[in-house]
Amino acid sequence: MAKDCIGDIICFDKHNTANIIIQILRIIIILLPLIIGMTIGAIYGGKWNDPKYKNLKKSAYNPPNYVFGIVWPVLYILIGSIYSYALYDSKCIPNSISKCGTNVHFKELQYWIIPTLALLFNFMYIPIFFGENGLFNGLIIIILSLVFAILTLIQFSLQSNYYSYTRIFAMLALIPYIIWLSFATYLSYDLYMLNK
Repeated sequence: MAKDCIGDIICFDKHNTANIIIQILRIIIILLPLIIGMTIGAIYGGKWNDPKYKNLKKSAYNPPNYVFGIVWPVLYILIGSIYSYALYDSKCIPNSISKCGTNVHFKELQYWIIPTLALLFNFMYIPIFFGENGLFNGLIIIILSLVFAILTLIQFSLQSNYYSYTRIFAMLALIPYIIWLSFATYLSYDLYMLNK
């Protein structure tokens, strides 16, 4: 019997709803970074006005807080969009009956490890920054976030991609993110050095 698979995680009998499930998954992949990032921002939003944060010595280059509320949603949509393209795949695996007995959609689990870690470190920054020993721990997390963002760009550029333009789109989506993370790393380092 013919099957449709989502990477190497789940397979189901081939039927007309496969395309709907795949499109729903793509929309979830696009929107999930935005939803999680904005939820974390909403939970910790009041902390930016906390006297503990407001009284910290900050870099002369530290932008006003509202800038973060503008930049991050755009970056999260770019991240989700490139993830939905770069982690998508479509390939046929023949069986004894058909040349395309199994259609596999999305990359295998191993391709998701580095991009997922990149996002996890990104999402961990604010809770850790506002936690105990947050300036130092936040600096470590933002450095890891930057390293894994660079590794994600390298992975998306070197892996075989279903869409031929994925490498270009990965650069357009992830280079602004990497530049912003580099700036955020500088700000986090400066904040730590000024207040340790």
